[in-house]
Amino acid sequence: MKTINEHIKQNSFVHVYLLYGKEQQVVKIYRNRLLKAWLGTDSLDELKQDMNFSLFVGTPLDVPAVIEMASSYPFFAEKRVILVDGCKAFSAENAALAKCIRELPETTYIIFTESEISSKKGLFEAIKEVGYVAEINEQPQGFVENWIIKELSKSGKRISRTAIETLLARTDMDMMRIKNEMDKLIAYKGEDTDIKVEDVLALVSENPQEQVFKLVDAMSDKKVDLAMQYYMDMLELKVSPQNILRLIERQMRILYQVKDLRSKGFASYAIGDSVKEIKNAKFANKYINQASKFSMKEIADCMNDCVDLNLKSRTGALTDRMAAELIIVKYSQRTGSKQS
Repeated sequence: MKTINEHIKQNSFVHVYLLYGKEQQVVKIYRNRLLKAWLGTDSLDELKQDMNFSLFVGTPLDVPAVIEMASSYPFFAEKRVILVDGCKAFSAENAALAKCIRELPETTYIIFTESEISSKKGLFEAIKEVGYVAEINEQPQGFVENWIIKELSKSGKRISRTAIETLLARTDMDMMRIKNEMDKLIAYKGEDTDIKVEDVLALVSENPQEQVFKLVDAMSDKKVDLAMQYYMDMLELKVSPQNILRLIERQMRILYQVKDLRSKGFASYAIGDSVKEIKNAKFANKYINQASKFSMKEIADCMNDCVDLNLKSRTGALTDRMAAELIIVKYSQRTGSKQS
């Protein structure tokens, strides 16, 4: 993203930008920065009134219309700007549009935004050749924290450090969800300036990954009653038994990687960098602690049992609830001494 910031700072742009990835809130942030730099505003409602701005949203993409607009010169202005927003333009090679991209007039600027790219040929190759491509996924925790503080300050709100940490944990650092939750918190607080941890706890529900972390933590401590209580809480929040079983398997796979890396001498920050599901060293320490309570054999056996019981539930040999509960009870029971 430093590249786009530098383009804006120097007022020197390429003519085509492709912004894509899982972190759609950041895609939107940089899309808006480019629009504001080119046209003076990032409000799509305002831009729709500008005859030199064209917006294409959703599918199917009208490729001939995009080509026609891209090939046209602006009306009494320096730039014609086109935004192609979430149109799945990369689901095929789009040879005609790729050709157009390579032959753009000096006055045309285009932004493509997508959540994922299914084809990196044709159009993708053309943009990479003449423009700038940025894949935007999970952001560093420091970036997200600073963004939260800045966004809330725009509404005259402050947030405590513990409240930020709770918000990050409950949203899994998904910035699109964080934005929605911040809007709720702002409305909830009204004239009150300070957002506290109890406000976050009251308004922001735990995500399934955080809930299953607590469930597996209870399993690791061999507290079957507590593990079953977390399980029942998840059922009340409409998380299906089959999904709970899948999340337990996912958690065990993460623990397996963590325990293996730890045995090889990896520090927490290196584990955070190596395991994609872990956001940073702080989160890595939580996983390291949890993994230390299981033997490698227990983790491997649990993963295998999850797969086996999931298959049995799908074939009708067991109900979904019975499959999930068997796993929880079995791996919450105290056994002999751990094996490495």
